[in-house]
Amino acid sequence: MSTIPLAVHGASGRMGRRMVALAPEFGFSVTSAFVSPSSPELGRDAGELAGVAALGVPLTSLATASAAFMNTRVLIEVSSPAGMRHALAACRTAKVPMVIGTTGLSAEDQQALAQASLEIPILQATSFSLVVNVMWKLAAEAARMLGPAYDIEVMETHHRFKKDAPSGTAMTLVQKLCDATGRNIHEDVVYTRAGHEATRKPNEITVQTLRLGDCPGEHTVYFGAPGERMEIKHVSTTRDSYVLGALRAAKWLANQKPGRYSMADVLGI
Repeated sequence: MSTIPLAVHGASGRMGRRMVALAPEFGFSVTSAFVSPSSPELGRDAGELAGVAALGVPLTSLATASAAFMNTRVLIEVSSPAGMRHALAACRTAKVPMVIGTTGLSAEDQQALAQASLEIPILQATSFSLVVNVMWKLAAEAARMLGPAYDIEVMETHHRFKKDAPSGTAMTLVQKLCDATGRNIHEDVVYTRAGHEATRKPNEITVQTLRLGDCPGEHTVYFGAPGERMEIKHVSTTRDSYVLGALRAAKWLANQKPGRYSMADVLGI
């Protein structure tokens, strides 16, 4: 049975290496592996760097993409906002569908993605974990059903090296909670609770951030009222949960028409 040609942009990072290593489980063959032009890993075999057998696919930059990229069925982007912009331009030119896991994108980036989606399929997600995506759905439904009598708070934890805070996953969760309850994410969400006048205000959602050791990711949403509390929690014990979700998304996207897609489309929720 033939495999699906896959390109990974950001192939030398933690997520990128696991994409390369686990791609065969979803019927992919990694035919292109891209890194920054300044990466010290340039020229290394993508398979060897990922801890699997050599693939005969050297790490290159998009500026020197080989002809193999033109035959790629889908690209997974897990680099940086600047890297995403280069990958988007390359995918538009080659008409390659694009799965985007890079966070921290600007409003201008989102506009560029919307424009590009008229030409190629684009799936963007702040988390590829299947459980996280189901959690978002359940949390929004719970917020709607419980109503304004229940306080809502969010806690997220990641490893000490994570740059952005709160996480993209936490902010997506908060946005879905706001949408479900009529809150405004710019007016009703706060990111610290401290001082002598820190009493919880009506409609307020506080997002708390922890950075600990090597934690791949934990997210908890709390619903509370006098006498009871409910928690919906996701705990990741390995980055592979995100990688496997991204590969599932890539396999699904490879057969789609141009447009904007999400993990909800992949899961049918």
